[in-house]
Amino acid sequence: MAPDETPAFGSDAWRRTCAHQPYYCEENVWRLFVDERLPEPGAALFVTNAARQVAMWGQRAAHQDPILWDYHVVALLPGRKVVVDLDDRERAVWPVRDWLRHAFRPWVEPELQPRFRVVPQAVLLATFSTDRSHMRGDDGTPTRPAPPWPAPFQPALGMTLPRLLDLGDASAGVVTDAGGLLALVAS
Repeated sequence: MAPDETPAFGSDAWRRTCAHQPYYCEENVWRLFVDERLPEPGAALFVTNAARQVAMWGQRAAHQDPILWDYHVVALLPGRKVVVDLDDRERAVWPVRDWLRHAFRPWVEPELQPRFRVVPQAVLLATFSTDRSHMRGDDGTPTRPAPPWPAPFQPALGMTLPRLLDLGDASAGVVTDAGGLLALVAS
């Protein structure tokens, strides 16, 4: 590839050009949006549930599958019907239906099944704010290395990440299950 060529969207070369910090998935998605790394406007797809324990397969952070995440965030491109997950072991871009089969299992206990909050890109950019306090232990030390970029904190908004993870909070986007997600991208 010539130095002035842009890697094909979704390729391993493209993935390597994306800002990424393990364990900061919400900021990785935010960076995809602000860095204009996606071929079209998308949405942030928050994966969580009421118990804040979702079983996921195929994640780079997993020593074995499944890993239990309190939440995970990926990008959704409804027009292309794909999910962009920079933390996936196999590849970064998946057709939504294939990603659901790859990352989740229907036989898992109900309390470990995912729910999804879909937040359009423009809404996320206007409402997302984190001071990274959720990534600090009780003594204030970081639990994981922070990204090299400044925290996307908007003082006027305060810390909004907890509201986005609270599935009962109607502040942004829509909340659905896997079937509803498939219906959303099919429309």
